[in-house]
Amino acid sequence: MTAERSSWWSRLQRSHPELGPALVVGLSWAIFIVHGTRGWFSWAAPSGLGHWVLMTVVMMGPAALIGVRHTGMNSLCWRRRRAMAEFAVAYLSVWVGFGLLVLGGIGTIPRLAGREALAASLAAAAIWELTPYKGLRLRDCHRSIPLPPSGWGAERGAMIFGLRSGLACLGSCWCLMVVMVAAPGAHLLWTAALTGLVTAERCLERPRRITRWAAAGLGAAAIGHTMFG
Repeated sequence: MTAERSSWWSRLQRSHPELGPALVVGLSWAIFIVHGTRGWFSWAAPSGLGHWVLMTVVMMGPAALIGVRHTGMNSLCWRRRRAMAEFAVAYLSVWVGFGLLVLGGIGTIPRLAGREALAASLAAAAIWELTPYKGLRLRDCHRSIPLPPSGWGAERGAMIFGLRSGLACLGSCWCLMVVMVAAPGAHLLWTAALTGLVTAERCLERPRRITRWAAAGLGAAAIGHTMFG
């Protein structure tokens, strides 16, 4: 029975190499929920960058699993894990760089009142969802590249794919992460809603349809927070 279970798990991993990274995303969600419910979430130094990385994995992780799967399925079995790790590190490095800029800005620019900051970020996100640049970067999110099977080309290919995916995702979703910085205590409901939006935009064949609905929803939320708090 043990051998049968081992064989079943091996077959599942071969057909779904993204299972391991998916478990990491799930664990990140569990940690995030604990932090959020206990009021441990903060953008202040020194924990701010760690919380930013956690937020990135939570919000962008489900959508990024598509790129992780492409990397794993197009790599030789013996280097799948390394290839997916190279993709993930390159992908996250893009968001870490952006996070340093955002967190640095929080420390140097006088902080607005929570309601005003959230309303402004929601309005900016609503406008961004309708811009042509958003559409271009969203289209880039759906592109993949051929990955060499072995050698330095395979290592380089996985990292380049991670960087390209990270840059496309950043170009498409940066405004949604700014909303999360403005949201009081990185509210769980906002996180769940925006994670669903990011994942839907990445997975649907015609993502521009949902961006219009997202713009309407974000705009309505901005008005609501401006008028009612």
